[in-house]
Amino acid sequence: MVAFKETNIWSVLSQPKSIFWLIRAAILFSFILLMLFDAGLDLRVWLLLATFLIYSALAVLLAKKGKITAEKLYFVTSLLDIWLITLVGGLTANKAGGGFFFLYFLVVPFASYVAGLIPGLILAVFSSIFYLSFNLKSLNRLSATHILWEFMALWALAVGVGIVVKEMKLSRSKLLRMFDILNQRTSELEKSQAQIETIYETSRSLGERLNLNEVVEEILNIVQKILGYHFFSIFILREKDILSLLGEIKEGEKINYTEPEEKRLTGLMRQIVGSGKPLRIFDVAKDSNIQPHPEGIRSFMAVPMISRGKVIGVMDASSTRIGAFLDQDEKIFSILAGSAALAVENALLHQKTQELTIVDELTGLFNFRYFNNKLRAEKRRAERYHLPLSLIMIDIDWFKRCNDTYGHLFGNRVLQALAQIIKESVRDVDVVCRYGGEEFAVILPQTKKADAQMIGERIRRRVESTNLTRDDTGSKVKITVSLGVASYPENGRTTKELIEKVDQALYLAKGKGKNLVCTIS
Repeated sequence: MVAFKETNIWSVLSQPKSIFWLIRAAILFSFILLMLFDAGLDLRVWLLLATFLIYSALAVLLAKKGKITAEKLYFVTSLLDIWLITLVGGLTANKAGGGFFFLYFLVVPFASYVAGLIPGLILAVFSSIFYLSFNLKSLNRLSATHILWEFMALWALAVGVGIVVKEMKLSRSKLLRMFDILNQRTSELEKSQAQIETIYETSRSLGERLNLNEVVEEILNIVQKILGYHFFSIFILREKDILSLLGEIKEGEKINYTEPEEKRLTGLMRQIVGSGKPLRIFDVAKDSNIQPHPEGIRSFMAVPMISRGKVIGVMDASSTRIGAFLDQDEKIFSILAGSAALAVENALLHQKTQELTIVDELTGLFNFRYFNNKLRAEKRRAERYHLPLSLIMIDIDWFKRCNDTYGHLFGNRVLQALAQIIKESVRDVDVVCRYGGEEFAVILPQTKKADAQMIGERIRRRVESTNLTRDDTGSKVKITVSLGVASYPENGRTTKELIEKVDQALYLAKGKGKNLVCTIS
């Protein structure tokens, strides 16, 4: 069974090409009728038929080769049609061919349809002029009123079609713009939905990371790869008025700060932390709150990081384009900020828990476990970069006698006081640990033996000049310490050798009468 495709006649008639060929067919059909009803046609009519066929064929060739636009082609062809219709009508005014004049009412509206209102009116005027010029002999048979009505009808038809087509084109243009906007919005919605789903799935892995640096690195990856932001920063609120910069993206380059940079909470950041609400700035050049304007930056967005109802930090993004951030960007950024806040808080809690396991509860110093790990790490770094490394071991003189004489509570006070003196006597980069019992150790990165001896002597003098007061009697108690110093690489190339040498130096100080700083050559 053969299936026939249904054709909508209106879809055919709405195409200029289809109407063009219908007019060709109507003119040709008129010639055929003329030939059927008038056997003795003027030779000029045959020449006009040949001319019609020639310029119609030429129009087809020009259209296929694209030598001329469709509008110009249809206009020129319509002008030739009017000339042809006028000549044939003039030659056959008293015969059957006099009906050729009705073709004006096909050609002129078509010109208005394809070329516009003005070209249509021009052809309508040309039709009137041609009609009057080539048919002067026939005008005595027609009244002026009849001719005027024909002209008015033709002009009205040209105007009407031109206006309708113009409105249709305007409506079509508006509809296309609406479709473009709708497609753009749909595309943006699909993109945003995909981003939200990707961020949601990726953010789930944030909570599984307990190392703060790893959490920050993953956040930077999400912002760079999924959101595509070239300028981004993540801050956490360390204290009431202090923000710590954990990481950022500058011109597409990720930077993860292992030692966060601190800045005071002011301006926009204070506003965001205080209100707990996102902020978007369409054009930073027109906003007085951002001063000075970062070079090249034109728009800005920041959202608070909220965990358990509390603002713990801020994430911000910038762009070199004005109005780069839309409502949807703010929503997606806020979703990421929420996941990031929970992940950062979990990492910070884990970090505090870890610190409790590596910190001595009595003195607040690092414990022996941390000392071993840190010494190995510093030794590897010193070996890799050919840097010096020194180690000081400190032991309280006569500590057992102190405990036996004054009690263990006072002995604990001695340990706490000594821990504080040591911390105040060394640099921030030095690592102070409670090695065990009444022994303490200080790791001094990038420090030569002579400098380490000077630091040891400084500790010894400060301890010697310190008197502790007993709670029960109020009397003063004097304590002293003995110190051993060893350095890498001259005293040992492994951590084991270094500890053995520093122990020997400490025993040497004890054997020489205590309250001394000694080293092994």
